[in-house]
Amino acid sequence: MADKRVIKGIAHYVYDDIDEFQETHPNTVVHPDWRIANEGDWVYSDDDRIVQLLKVSNNVKHHSDRKNYKFAKGWVRTVVGSFLNRPNVKMDTDFDNHPNRYTFSRNIKNTANRVYKREHVTNKEKEFATNIVVGLGAIDAYKKAYTEMSDQKARKKATILLKQERVMKEIEKSVLDVAKEMGVDHKYVLNKLKNLADYSEDDNIVLQSTKELGKIVGTSGNTVKQKEMGLLGVFQGFSPEQLEGASRNELTEVGNGEQHNEESSR
Repeated sequence: MADKRVIKGIAHYVYDDIDEFQETHPNTVVHPDWRIANEGDWVYSDDDRIVQLLKVSNNVKHHSDRKNYKFAKGWVRTVVGSFLNRPNVKMDTDFDNHPNRYTFSRNIKNTANRVYKREHVTNKEKEFATNIVVGLGAIDAYKKAYTEMSDQKARKKATILLKQERVMKEIEKSVLDVAKEMGVDHKYVLNKLKNLADYSEDDNIVLQSTKELGKIVGTSGNTVKQKEMGLLGVFQGFSPEQLEGASRNELTEVGNGEQHNEESSR
């Protein structure tokens, strides 16, 4: 949800992602690099939000300036704070870091702070969760959702997302919805594991199947939450073919049901 601050009677906003931004600015381009953007431009901050440059100056004096050296190329100001235009300065959107928006910001230490505090999933987080469900690895799921090019950055950000309860709940919901369409539920999993435990001739398979059954039903000391997650414990992501098959099977079942009813009425 966008943050808002009113300055001299005018509301200024900070948006969480591009989808939220385009709801009110459908035809506005967001500049990817705030350091070379112009006054009035909407830009991406270094903590991956969208904010407007309210003031841009290409001149700033510093005691380190020399004839052939400038400490900074200038400065910018947003609704959040003021930032020197230097390569090592990060522009964040955490109001708590800037009690006075007219003084230059320190470097932010934790750009993921807003991710930890956020209560509701964003559209990008929903897309990330969907990518996980269809079988993409965490890195590729993040890169596709956030159009990130760096594997290293995607790995770091994906790890953070997967530690957030709201994101995991979104993944759980998507998994269980698709599993239900495919006819995979707790009863299905239990029956499969029970058959392996009862009839397999391989002692290792019997042992592992029994262990998995114990985890699901709670005899292995699982918490209630872990019991609820029993189905998800062995989940590795649905492939596109499985997802397509789920929809196709559902249509086939409906068709067969209609045919059966027609035959019964004859």
